[in-house]
Amino acid sequence: MKRSLFALAALILGIIIGASFIYKLKEHKMPKVHKLEFPLMLSGGTANSPATILPKGTSLYYDQAFPEGFVRYMVYINVEGVKLEPRESTEKFWLDPLTAIPFDKDSLRKLLATYPLSKDDLSAILGSGQISKEEIRDLLREYSE
Repeated sequence: MKRSLFALAALILGIIIGASFIYKLKEHKMPKVHKLEFPLMLSGGTANSPATILPKGTSLYYDQAFPEGFVRYMVYINVEGVKLEPRESTEKFWLDPLTAIPFDKDSLRKLLATYPLSKDDLSAILGSGQISKEEIRDLLREYSE
């Protein structure tokens, strides 16, 4: 009798521990992540904010896909050297995302005029397949004149 009570108690304890473990696994799912293979043009902030780049190698963490045809990702940023004071949002819709899109010939031309691109960034943008070889030739002609 004692043995069966002990076995029953062990079984119940095992079920509780197993259920707790499964719950913890569901609670801490590994995120879906994409590491950028080429830079993307990053725009947003204010209407007059110049475009900049989201560098190659940036980890983007999947958040949500929208029926409008875009997908929202999260980027984690370590802020050093300045203390930022977080505050509660006063707006109902507090998300204000930036937009990241592949470069085209015109956006790359503007960026080259205002942003110090490294050779690696430029090479990755040109190698992304988003800008045709003819458009690359046109840009090179413009900068060689």
